[in-house]
Amino acid sequence: MPLLAVAATLVTLALAVSDAWPALRGPAPYPPEWQWPRRSTAVGPLGPALAAGLAVLGLIAISSLAKARRLAVPAAIALGFAFQLAILGLEPEGPMPAVMSQTVYRTATSYLTVAASEQARDPLGFLRRHHELLPELRKTGKHASTHPPGPVLFFRGLIAACERWPSLTRAVLLSGGFEESNPRRPRPQHPAPVRAAALLGGLLIAFAGAATAWPIERLARAAGSDPPSAARVAALWAVVPAAALMTPMLDQALCLPVAGAAACLATAAARPGPAARRWAAAAGVLGGLAAHLSYGAPVFLALGGLAALAPTLTSREAARRALALALIAAAVAAALWCLPAALGHHPLTSLRTALAIHRDEYTQPRRYPLWLAFNLVDLAMFLGVPVAVAWVLRIARSARRFPRGPVDRLRLATAAGLAALVLSGVTRGEVGRLWLPLMPLLLVAALARPGGPGRGESLVYGAALAALTITMALYWQVP
Repeated sequence: MPLLAVAATLVTLALAVSDAWPALRGPAPYPPEWQWPRRSTAVGPLGPALAAGLAVLGLIAISSLAKARRLAVPAAIALGFAFQLAILGLEPEGPMPAVMSQTVYRTATSYLTVAASEQARDPLGFLRRHHELLPELRKTGKHASTHPPGPVLFFRGLIAACERWPSLTRAVLLSGGFEESNPRRPRPQHPAPVRAAALLGGLLIAFAGAATAWPIERLARAAGSDPPSAARVAALWAVVPAAALMTPMLDQALCLPVAGAAACLATAAARPGPAARRWAAAAGVLGGLAAHLSYGAPVFLALGGLAALAPTLTSREAARRALALALIAAAVAAALWCLPAALGHHPLTSLRTALAIHRDEYTQPRRYPLWLAFNLVDLAMFLGVPVAVAWVLRIARSARRFPRGPVDRLRLATAAGLAALVLSGVTRGEVGRLWLPLMPLLLVAALARPGGPGRGESLVYGAALAALTITMALYWQVP
């Protein structure tokens, strides 16, 4: 299987470099369809990205050592964060200016743009008027108009903190290599506290994406992997293309609560009595947080919950217990999502308005049959072709196997969830970013299993993923 994955990766690398099949980047440019642009600018030094990728492979190589086991996941998180910054170092401006530029870019994210505007200067007023502001944000902040108020309030809080503590502003800007006044990038109209909040917020999003290695390790162990093998799966997350290339998109941060909720449910399923209910409630807390970041989060949470609980579905009694845990998590998440209503927020009205904007802007103008195929192409590229190949082959193996073990049920649950998501047509294009929160589950389903993945296999996958990620960064303009 690793040899087939490597062969598929080599073919993909050749296509990415030569652009012999431009549709690999998407069938048509935006608007109204979608295609990742071909890079037209020069790149920065390649050395840091290669060094960070080799460091991830080094971590995998020593993962079986007893002394390395305790630090394997924290090291995977640190290396994942470092690899993201090294990939951004390929941008001509350098990693820190690239983080800030993406964060303040109005059409790329717009959360900071809205947070720095008069509309959000009073956070409570913004929360209360959110449903009324969305149509206006459709023009001034595209991404903010299709999301809950959470992302805007996140950046509003960082701006307030930087305004309150000038020393924090100064430290953040200096650590990023920026002057406190008269900066070259971004534009001078952004005051120092806003620029500091942009950099700090972008780095926090990137770190949250890297920290998803922790719930991935927990999910891999729930799938039957021993601790060293689970740590190897977690380390591979660092070099998954979407995890490394999307800095600092909000979808990175969404990965942590979604995968964390699934890991808590998997832990709950393995615990007795009150402990199980506490873990289910913790899953609900993380789910509520995710729902405040994205209106699409409940879909990913449902798929993650199904994958986490599927291994335990061995009898009617086990199914009833899994359903009870899922209901506890859903109830806690729903309560937290509705909590801002006590402050005057209108969550259901905002939800309906935001989804209507998304449907009008990004769903209806795009052709459903076209994206049935190209969503899968984009998913395979950003999940990583070697992982996608392994996932397909292991799904086929699990479908033929009787009786099925826990890992087989987890794999088939991810397959059923992904099939439903693809056929729904609610996402048409850019799934390399939008489906990022689903990718930790697919990574676990592809590689985790009793006794595996082994060190040699993981090194092969790690090298293939790192090569694909760096190549995409060199030749594609992402995000």
